Amino acid sequence: MNDIQGKKVVLPEGGTCIYCGANGGAAGLGEEHVVPYALGGKTTLLNASCNGCSAITSYLDGYLANATYKYLRVHSGVQSRSGHPDVLPAFVGVEGGDITQIDLAPRDHPYFLHMPVWYPPGLMRGEAPTPEFKDPKAHVYWYVPPSMRDTLALKHGQTAEIQDKTSMPNVRTFARAVAKIAYCNAIIHYGLNGFRPLALTDIILGRYPHIPLFVGSDRGDPPPPDPNGILHKLTFTNVNYQRLNFHTMRLRLFAHSGTDTNGMPYYEVVIGAPGPGNAHRRTMPKLPKTICL
Repeated sequence: MNDIQGKKVVLPEGGTCIYCGANGGAAGLGEEHVVPYALGGKTTLLNASCNGCSAITSYLDGYLANATYKYLRVHSGVQSRSGHPDVLPAFVGVEGGDITQIDLAPRDHPYFLHMPVWYPPGLMRGEAPTPEFKDPKAHVYWYVPPSMRDTLALKHGQTAEIQDKTSMPNVRTFARAVAKIAYCNAIIHYGLNGFRPLALTDIILGRYPHIPLFVGSDRGDPPPPDPNGILHKLTFTNVNYQRLNFHTMRLRLFAHSGTDTNGMPYYEVVIGAPGPGNAHRRTMPKLPKTICL
């Protein structure tokens, strides 16, 4: 298990956008966070993305940060460029009364987290291409601070209802964001031209509709969390299906979070196929197969 946090990676095969192949024009190419900065990522690919593609991946990173993991980020104290809010909303009703919004400091704030899951990638199951995520569901996690009764000034025997106003993330957008993390890590592991990404870049850019063919998850109950100190766990694997061989990655974001019995879900991305993307370019040295951040 190796930590690659904090590295600024120069691509030996650089000079073009890692997503669309453009040279960036007059604006040049900007850096790309491997794991979103707002999720604790500190490793960046330098001279990696053009302005147009960067706008798309910034949106995907922001979707994970604000529409999916917002409250977990605040409670975990994950780095933030704009800082974390001083208060967070909670929706509470006492003794069957009306549900009202109250603003609480993060230390006193109860929250919910919805993690979408569906089926493993279609390519690994011999499924036909489809844009539909079949029967998606969510693992729902919640946290109620031990100070909650005092915060609500509940009398002995009084009860309160904390209502979940959190919505399930858009599965399509979430899957594209997961694909982006897998792709950037694959570039570090295999090199920009050390594998054939198939449809992955088009999935990230929103140009390929059959996302479930390449991006999937485990539907069962997740295993217990990883040890404290492992923020995200990324594991490279190879999968053979009939006569086809694929590079894949298993991701567990916020791997140390969850309950005693169930941590965060695992997601799996078919990164691409073995073989050089461009035989005339050098590939980067291979990193270990498991990366714990």
